[in-house]
Amino acid sequence: MDHPHHASAAPVSCKHVQALRRGGPERLQVQDVTVAPPGTGEIRVRMLAAGVAFADLMIREGVYPIQLPWPRTPGYDIVGEIDAVGPDVPDTWQPGMRVAALTVHGSYAEYRLLPAAQCVAVPEHVDPAQAVALVLNYLTAWQMLFQVAHLERGHTVLIHAAAGGVGTAVLELGRHFGLQVIGLCSAAKHDRVRSLGGIPIDYRHEQVSERVSALTEGRGVDAVLDAVGGRETRRSWQLLAPTGTLVCYGALSVASKGRVRLHTALPAVLGAARFSALRLFSEVKAVAGYNVDVWRRHRPEAYRSDLARLVDLLAEGVLDPVIADRLPLAEAAVAQERLGAGRSEGKLVLI
Repeated sequence: MDHPHHASAAPVSCKHVQALRRGGPERLQVQDVTVAPPGTGEIRVRMLAAGVAFADLMIREGVYPIQLPWPRTPGYDIVGEIDAVGPDVPDTWQPGMRVAALTVHGSYAEYRLLPAAQCVAVPEHVDPAQAVALVLNYLTAWQMLFQVAHLERGHTVLIHAAAGGVGTAVLELGRHFGLQVIGLCSAAKHDRVRSLGGIPIDYRHEQVSERVSALTEGRGVDAVLDAVGGRETRRSWQLLAPTGTLVCYGALSVASKGRVRLHTALPAVLGAARFSALRLFSEVKAVAGYNVDVWRRHRPEAYRSDLARLVDLLAEGVLDPVIADRLPLAEAAVAQERLGAGRSEGKLVLI
């Protein structure tokens, strides 16, 4: 179905944040870019909020498993207002409407093009910064909890980096859906974890295995969500109850001060747990990998329905995503540096 207004859309010149070549946050620069009118099946959006994610740092470092030319624009998730609609886009999408999308790259930008099929509607009364927190963080949390680990009310889950973007999402969803959430984080972040209904453990100064054993009466947890990787995966496996699931979704152990470094990556990989069919069979536990973008590509229906469900929960006031800070687009390097140093609770957002 063609829109009468798609033909009149003109190119727009706007600012994009680009990494000119691989390196640290200082590589990010604001550039003037022209964004074309939307093509077939596309919409053009004006960015209202773009999330800052660990994957953005990896894209800047050139270590994210994606083929992109340099210079490249990071930006894993976006909430924006439709400014123009291309041919063959369903009538459900009109200029002025707000949408959310998981984009993987390209969203540190005032304007960008999006495939309409990747977008989910966002009500106007919802805070765009909170809505963008849903796209990567809450969708990741939701799908790991309910699509991968198949947790149910009364189950126990342990999450690493509990005060971060995905961690706070797991805490909030867990509280609403009746899960017991144990959160590993530094002592300074314990109040945040408690305020979201979780049980914090200081992984630096407490005996994690003993605390978990005490909290679960020796049984272990039904799921561990592990974004750290490396040696931590081995301990995560040991904390699981029989029939429990270890969900691996990141490798924070390879980062240092916001940089991904080979000398930290190699020992982390070599020290990681090894899994054999016999081990999985005899210990009756499961290990699964999770990547939100792979799920989006291979299960697009689940991507749209799960994200729409989360937007509904936000619109109803059930969810209240923790926003660490809202920074202007020009301060993307500052935001990435802060995320890399682990100095934020909740989601960092560019506006």
